[in-house]
Amino acid sequence: MSATRHYRATGRVLFLMLTAVLALLSACGSVQHSVKLDESFTPDSGTPIQVGQVANQTGHTFDVNVEQLLTDALTEKLRDKQLLWPGGDGRRLMLTSTIVEYEEGNAFKRWMLPGWGSTVLTVRGDLKDGERLVGSVDARRTVSFGGAFTIGAWKSIVGNVAEDIVGELHAKLQR
Repeated sequence: MSATRHYRATGRVLFLMLTAVLALLSACGSVQHSVKLDESFTPDSGTPIQVGQVANQTGHTFDVNVEQLLTDALTEKLRDKQLLWPGGDGRRLMLTSTIVEYEEGNAFKRWMLPGWGSTVLTVRGDLKDGERLVGSVDARRTVSFGGAFTIGAWKSIVGNVAEDIVGELHAKLQR
């Protein structure tokens, strides 16, 4: 075998090994989120948001308190964007959320066969100004492919969905 062929073969092997390592360490999935505000609603810029009740309507119970995870994540993300209601009196919006789909998933299964062992979270919510419904929130994320890097996706997906929701709210309320 000539030196050129040897280097090409070695290069191909290294490329395949690198691709395999990246596949093991990467994650793929889908991201969908939207916030729709009532056309007649005009919020004051930076109106604070109170995190209301988070309900689990999946019909399943989980090893973790997913409702508390989402409550904490929304609170943290709102605080980061300086939109968290500080308490007391004054105008605020109330965000109530419903977990309509949650699958903890499995990183090993995702690595073995993409789509198998997917981690999924779908959240729907209402945004109220007092008693008036002024907006709706929809967010969904999946982690359906990946390996070692996706260990713990059952928890991180909650923070990612909260970030999606709060990011959309921040953009809409800063106008």
